[in-house]
Amino acid sequence: MRIPRRFSRPELIVSDRRVMLVAAFGAAGLLAVLQIVLYAAGVSDRGAGSFAELILNLLLDASLPLVVRFPRTVGALAVAVTTVLAAGAGLAPGVMTPQGDPFVTPVAAPIVVSFLVVLLTWRQAFAYAAVLALPAIPIWSPSWETLYVALSSTALPALVALYLKIRGELVRSLRKRAELADSERRLLSERAESAERRRLAAELHDIVTHHVTEIVLHADALRVTTRDGEARVAAEQIRQVGTRTLTELHDLIRVVTTGSQAVPTGRPDDDTGGDLATLAAADDAALHVEGDPGTVPAVVARAVYRVVQESLTNARKHAPGAPVTVNVAYPGDRADVEVRNEPAQRGTDPALTGAGSGMGLTGLDRRVTLLGGTFSAGADGKGGFTVTASIPASAL
Repeated sequence: MRIPRRFSRPELIVSDRRVMLVAAFGAAGLLAVLQIVLYAAGVSDRGAGSFAELILNLLLDASLPLVVRFPRTVGALAVAVTTVLAAGAGLAPGVMTPQGDPFVTPVAAPIVVSFLVVLLTWRQAFAYAAVLALPAIPIWSPSWETLYVALSSTALPALVALYLKIRGELVRSLRKRAELADSERRLLSERAESAERRRLAAELHDIVTHHVTEIVLHADALRVTTRDGEARVAAEQIRQVGTRTLTELHDLIRVVTTGSQAVPTGRPDDDTGGDLATLAAADDAALHVEGDPGTVPAVVARAVYRVVQESLTNARKHAPGAPVTVNVAYPGDRADVEVRNEPAQRGTDPALTGAGSGMGLTGLDRRVTLLGGTFSAGADGKGGFTVTASIPASAL
């Protein structure tokens, strides 16, 4: 029988060695107590040979706890004990073994052989078993009975231990293979989901880009052709908002399609997203700014602008007519934003509130988190709604 190479060398983990060490201590103690009790009960003749055999067996029993760390040494000791007992039985009967006792195999021999099969390569373990079996067969008085005892104490436990070892390795290999297959299935599923997300993102980009581009072009044409000053200003604002929307859309789509966790950088370094004062004035919101906005990089300023913009949009949709307060602070190491609206002053428009995707606050949370900041949004317990964000100035 050819043993696969992957079973030829043991690969015991720490927990396996601890279990084997406990088993070795238990076997040593049990065998020692059993042999001492049998000797004291007078099962043997209590002669010099019986006492010498007991001492040699106890010596081998005491070495069992060392078999986990020094398997070859314990195996050599088992061979030596068996050889001494066999030599004593053949050359000086009654001195090293009881008179007329043809069995010289140590009681602990099957346990030693089993440990050797688990701890050593199978070739080395069977070599020790063969060396143990040879002196255990008394060539001066061979018999089927002594041959049976010798083989059942060495070859049989070696084969059983080898079978259990191979079976355990096979079970672990199959379990590991099943875990790898499950991981591969999850990975393929995630890849398919990611690919579908990228496809939908690309399709969304194409649709939105097409229509927003049309809006920008018409606004620019209106700005050039109209003679109404207010209409020209409004058209310019529409053109700027549309252009900025296209830029933000491009950055977000790039994050989705590439899977990058980096902050989008598709704008000039000095682009802060827009003027907060103009944004707040357009929605009649009270703006309070503390600190110097120049202490934070443009990417943080853009995030602040986006938080305020989305919060004002939500307030306009879900709390029409409610006073809105925008507080922005730049302590020097971060940017803190708080947008709070009072309860709605009039009824909401179902068509307007149902027109959103519901992803505005989720997108803000993701944007702020990518920058290393914190984000929260929720009712303030007084009928109003509060959005807060804190973004570190080192978010790059």
